[in-house]
Amino acid sequence: HLHGINGATEISGAGVVYLVAKALNEENIRLSPIAVVGALGDLQDRSDKRGLHGLNELIVKDAVDSGLMKVEEDLLFYGRSYKPLHIALASTMNPFIIGISGNEAHAYSLLTSIGIKVKEDDRWRVLTELSEEEKKLLYSGIMKHLASFGLPPSIAKELIGKVYELIKEEPWTYLRDAREFASLLNACGKTGKEWVGIAIAMGGRGNLLEEAQGILEEYRRKMAEAMEYAMREENRQELKHVLVIDGGAIIDDRLISSVASMMSSIGIQGEDRILLALAHSEDSIKVSARSSKSLIDRGLNLGKLISKAASLVGGRGGGHDIAAGASIPKTKKTLFVLEVDRIIGEELGD
Repeated sequence: HLHGINGATEISGAGVVYLVAKALNEENIRLSPIAVVGALGDLQDRSDKRGLHGLNELIVKDAVDSGLMKVEEDLLFYGRSYKPLHIALASTMNPFIIGISGNEAHAYSLLTSIGIKVKEDDRWRVLTELSEEEKKLLYSGIMKHLASFGLPPSIAKELIGKVYELIKEEPWTYLRDAREFASLLNACGKTGKEWVGIAIAMGGRGNLLEEAQGILEEYRRKMAEAMEYAMREENRQELKHVLVIDGGAIIDDRLISSVASMMSSIGIQGEDRILLALAHSEDSIKVSARSSKSLIDRGLNLGKLISKAASLVGGRGGGHDIAAGASIPKTKKTLFVLEVDRIIGEELGD
């Protein structure tokens, strides 16, 4: 930000490290795919068709020109080239598809109800085998499914975009698709198994990869449970400028930022509110906040306001314009939420 580069959308910490490493030794261009993984893990795919832009785009070019990556446009399902279609659909968490994400039986039912064959003879079909007409049919079916829950069908647009494929990785692993690679690293970090993710990012495979895949599947199961809890109306509170999702002690504080991102991805807070997701520990509350493009366009900087509100109640916080976090005393939850609502009202002139 100090040099006119947006660290929320144009480059991640992984990208900055990569550029330094490349400047030290040109051979480190081989690390460019990991920098792309970092950008996607930081949810910086906010350009057209969920693409990367800014300095991230230059790093993608390094990876492509070095024969390490290819970029194409497709439906962004997890395991698109190797998981049975219904499992790939159920494994997709961003955007979170209510009633489908985390539920293979419901995903199977949706596919069969719209006339898509999930098997060819005795073999499960995968997404990359679908014809363009079938993909359009599936996309339309997901839009109708979302509408049945009162959600805007536009959420489904997040399912179409650029696929960043690491062509040196085995096609059947979670590492071939850069978004899946990022999800695997994220799962390791959120479950206290950071060392597994670091080892894989450094090139470890074999048994390490098997362990990481198990971690990812368990993480997705826990996230599906957390999202089910977060979707219950009794766990939500609406103020003029804020939608609060209180995970209490039910949602692990290591998962709350992912819950906030997924809830925001389905537009649960609308365009005129920010989302505050809360997770309680013994003596503090972890806060994960998300804003909307509409509020950012109106000049609201979420990181600054969360920092201000947290300091007013004896906590600490900060972040970017669209995403921020804080830790506050457990006894100051209500005051913190009211302060956030008040500060937003003042900044927007409401």
